[in-house]
Amino acid sequence: MSFGKTTLRRWLPAAALALALLCPLPVFAAQAGAEIPVTVRTDGAACDTVYTVKITPLDKAPAPAQTSVQVKGGGTAYFTGLTFDAPGDYRYKLAQVKGCAADTTYDGRTYTVTVRVMTAADGSLDTELWAVHSGRTAKAAGVVFTNRYDPPAPAATATPAPSAAPMPRPIKNTARPVGALPRTVDAFPLEALAALLCAGVVGFGTAWNKRR
Repeated sequence: MSFGKTTLRRWLPAAALALALLCPLPVFAAQAGAEIPVTVRTDGAACDTVYTVKITPLDKAPAPAQTSVQVKGGGTAYFTGLTFDAPGDYRYKLAQVKGCAADTTYDGRTYTVTVRVMTAADGSLDTELWAVHSGRTAKAAGVVFTNRYDPPAPAATATPAPSAAPMPRPIKNTARPVGALPRTVDAFPLEALAALLCAGVVGFGTAWNKRR
């Protein structure tokens, strides 16, 4: 009995080691996540237009959770759900969808965003990202689209000109003209009157003489 127990004790560790080598425990690969911020601004007058920015993975880069994000008026949105399990550079193209809002000028620039995945000292994965404006090589401060809204100026209200004072109406003379006073005695020539007086005197004298 003692020999059997001793033999079993010798073989148990060896069997366990062999089993471990033949059936290795699963090892989870390191992963890294990232998100890409997008800022939309509106110059000019304030507005509530909804702007849309789309993302396109390049060179078989992992796709984010969203294919586009929307920003109302202005603000920042994020493309999330980016997951990487191997070191390397992963590139994405970002552009704003040109809408049809009235009196609005859309920013037609595009950006190429690079997500660099690196292995850290502890074996984990780290990421860094940067954006490059289309047609340039220098890194941009971020992905920023600047639109402009210029509504038409309200029509000026015409100020009515002061009306001229009405001309005074002529006053009608309602007084009736005073009629000429009736003449009671017609004008008589003095010479005729004198002649009549003389004739009367002469006639009177003649008659008087005849009576005598």
